[in-house]
Amino acid sequence: MIIRNELWKTLEYDSRYQVSNYGRFRKKNPKKGYRYLKPFKKRNLFLVKIKDKDMNCARLVANAFIKKLSINDRVYHINCHKDDNRYQNLEIVSLKKLGKLTGHISKSQRVVMIKNNDIVKMWSSARQAAKELYISYQTVNDYCNDKVQRPMYNLMWEENYFK
Repeated sequence: MIIRNELWKTLEYDSRYQVSNYGRFRKKNPKKGYRYLKPFKKRNLFLVKIKDKDMNCARLVANAFIKKLSINDRVYHINCHKDDNRYQNLEIVSLKKLGKLTGHISKSQRVVMIKNNDIVKMWSSARQAAKELYISYQTVNDYCNDKVQRPMYNLMWEENYFK
């Protein structure tokens, strides 16, 4: 499929691979011409296989068309669609700015410690509670989900306390 105004740039990893400004990828085959590569989803990322390595599509497009990325740079999808890797939809941000842009969709839940039906202590996440109580994150989750018969601490999710 030919797209109007599509630009192709060679990837720095291997001169046989190219990326377009529309987020498409292809590999040059000397005998057969170009073979288009299909990105696949793994966890929450769209990846493409390049030289037997899974590479992040958004980072490859941003690296080729926006600027050379450093280790600390993050790629943010402006329209929040992870599969839309056109370079116009990508923005290079710092880790701090990425947290501000995406922090509201965090899945962390508040944890409370209860004694005599009163809240003694509250944490913003299970990780924070685990760190302060010197127990593992998984242990905090097990306590809050009632998977432990005789827990050391009486912990529960904040939303369950107020039900």
